[in-house]
Amino acid sequence: MKLPFSYKNIHSCEAVVLACIDFRFWKETMKFVEEELGINTYDFPKMPGAAKAINDCQSETDVPLQCIGVPCDLHHAQKIVIINHADCGAYGGSAEFNGDLEAEQKFHEGELKKAKEKILTQYPGKEIILAYAKLTDGGESVEFLKIA
Repeated sequence: MKLPFSYKNIHSCEAVVLACIDFRFWKETMKFVEEELGINTYDFPKMPGAAKAINDCQSETDVPLQCIGVPCDLHHAQKIVIINHADCGAYGGSAEFNGDLEAEQKFHEGELKKAKEKILTQYPGKEIILAYAKLTDGGESVEFLKIA
């Protein structure tokens, strides 16, 4: 298969979007980033747990931080988006919260904020956007909540 290359001679992007590796959320995450956040060019690394991968780093040379660093340094990304999601296996899934969806969401908000602080030490001038992908309507829908 041969396809036209849309980014010939383009080496910069607007953002890096770090999301979980979970295949169930990729398409919805891309739609949220493009339609809700208005970001059209972005590097899209995926690591188990997204914020968890950042929070578990011991050194700035650890792979999750490099997944942020390369887009910022090489592709001049000005925004860093981190998205966690409900029922994330890297955190033990929803079962860890015994069906308490509010507790699960609050936990992920805390994880996202910790990751933001860690990233800000390396990239203080970048805009960091946090979001949580919440399952709604009995698991029929995904609602993305921006976390302040």
